Amino acid sequence: MRILKLKLHNFGVYAGDNIFEFHGRRPIVLIGGMNGRGKTTFLEAVLLALYGSNSIAFLESKRRSYSQYLRSFVNRNALNQTCSVELEFEVNNGEKENYLISRSWNAFTKKTIETIDVKKDGIHNDFLTKNWPMFVENLLPSALSTFFFFDGEKIAEMALDSTNAQLKNAIRSMMGIKILDVLKNDLTRNIKTISKKDLVDKTSEEVQRLRDLKDDANGELSNIDNEIKAVQEQIEKDSTTLDSMHQLYNAKGGDAINRRQEIVHEIESIKSNITAEENRLYDMSLKELPLVLVADLLKNIKLRATDEHLELVMRQAVMHMDELLTDFKQQYKADGSASEAFVEYVKKSTNSKDKKLIYKLSDQALFQITDLIEGRLENARKEAADIITNEDKLKKQLDDRESYLSLDINKKEIQDIYNSIKETEQKLISDQVKITNLEQKRTSANAKLIKATSDFNKYVESYLETAEVHDKLDRTIKYSNMALKILDKYQIELQKQKTDVLSNTITECYKKLANKKNLIEKIVMDPDTLDISYMSNDGTKVSQDSLSAGEQQLMVVSILWALTICSKKKLPVIIDAPLSRLDSYHRTALIETYFPNAGEQTIILSTDSEINRPYYELMKDNVGDEFTLQYSEETRSTSIKKGYLIGA
Repeated sequence: MRILKLKLHNFGVYAGDNIFEFHGRRPIVLIGGMNGRGKTTFLEAVLLALYGSNSIAFLESKRRSYSQYLRSFVNRNALNQTCSVELEFEVNNGEKENYLISRSWNAFTKKTIETIDVKKDGIHNDFLTKNWPMFVENLLPSALSTFFFFDGEKIAEMALDSTNAQLKNAIRSMMGIKILDVLKNDLTRNIKTISKKDLVDKTSEEVQRLRDLKDDANGELSNIDNEIKAVQEQIEKDSTTLDSMHQLYNAKGGDAINRRQEIVHEIESIKSNITAEENRLYDMSLKELPLVLVADLLKNIKLRATDEHLELVMRQAVMHMDELLTDFKQQYKADGSASEAFVEYVKKSTNSKDKKLIYKLSDQALFQITDLIEGRLENARKEAADIITNEDKLKKQLDDRESYLSLDINKKEIQDIYNSIKETEQKLISDQVKITNLEQKRTSANAKLIKATSDFNKYVESYLETAEVHDKLDRTIKYSNMALKILDKYQIELQKQKTDVLSNTITECYKKLANKKNLIEKIVMDPDTLDISYMSNDGTKVSQDSLSAGEQQLMVVSILWALTICSKKKLPVIIDAPLSRLDSYHRTALIETYFPNAGEQTIILSTDSEINRPYYELMKDNVGDEFTLQYSEETRSTSIKKGYLIGA
């Protein structure tokens, strides 16, 4: 499918006739304009032309009726209060077919009536005009339209919602499961219709009664789950508020008031410790600590005293030399001339080095001064340094606490914050009690549902075994219930099969776009719940919170891209505000990788700050058509100009 033309007449900000014609064969169409100039109106016009009252834009709007929605688009400044939108596109299924859908209405009558006209290959087609919703649902299901025609801001919001129901519905539609839902609803409706008939056989009535009990139990459980979710969201919101109030309370000095007496005791304790350290230092000053000041002098004394000690030993040895020499001669009958010469040499050497003894320290005194210098003085120095360091720390602690007590505190303001904290805490307690009660109710409701389901299944099985083959109505109910069971099993198997293909495709798309390619190795989709999980290289689950807002938005874009690929539908993609919340790397990835491959035709609605000159240069080789939306303050309307507006 390729859009060829969009014609707007008095539609929104577009006064008079305004026509977009797309002739380029390159994949990208650029439509640029400042905010409020009609970009989103363009997207809504396409959706309205295709789907009318089934348009997702209308369903998500705050308009109470489709008539009111149509009137909201009539340009109030135009003299002609008629309004219309006309969309021309071609479909190529081996053979090109041209379609033109036109919708028109006016604001003159109280009740707005829409007129529809459809042409195929330039000729009015009555069948398509009457059955257009059925035709367009086959071409592009409305459940999927949000993911071919989307608003970048809404995609950014969707990225923060891990349980987005709209996204899951689109996935189910792409898988063909929505068709199964329609079939199951039709079968159920058929069963109910037959059961309401006046039948002699009460068995089918009992089946319906048990089915109603099961549905009621399921509805009750669903309502309780919704209540639990609402209360949990409120608890989360109040918890965040409470944290902020606690921070504000402490910042305003509330903690200082609560801890004042404790801090006073701490100050007294610190002062006591400071005094104790000062006393320790004073006691040391009465012992060896003052000698640290003359440590170098004491070392010199020790060295000199050691030399003197050696000198004394030598002198004493010389004094015994004569006696030893005499004993030697008598014992060995030796000639003493050489020995006497040696003794004289020693005496002479000793006398030549004779020094004046100053300290004359005893062995014990020499040991004491050595112990003092090599041990006690160093220990005293280190201990004194530790005392001084600890005393400085204590004084800093003392200054901190005295400063804390000297804070200028607004007690009334703090009391107001304190009262708000207590109110919020009480509300949280109340909500926690409510959660507990709801969980108890849920347990009971779940047990009720399990029993109702079991009773229903058992009765249906019994009913199917005993149903009369010749009874047409019973046979219809029998095979309808069998079909429902088969559909349930088939749906599970279908989801398992298709979720693997879709999750692998999402993984491939994300790796083409993402910056942190090593963070997420694989994206896995639960085949039952369709919940998406992100897995790392080592097989562990990656939390969604670990991704930035831009990366989460990129993940949703990857899912949309994968849906487009897996749907195998050659459809145009329209993106409004495509680059919101993305950094430059991810913007470049979208421009170079996603936009040229998003669809057969990619229409981008952007401001000049999103697609600026550098990004325009990156993508211009893939751009076929370019438009600029120009707004006139004089006419208060937008007109269309060829060429794209380019900012810096």
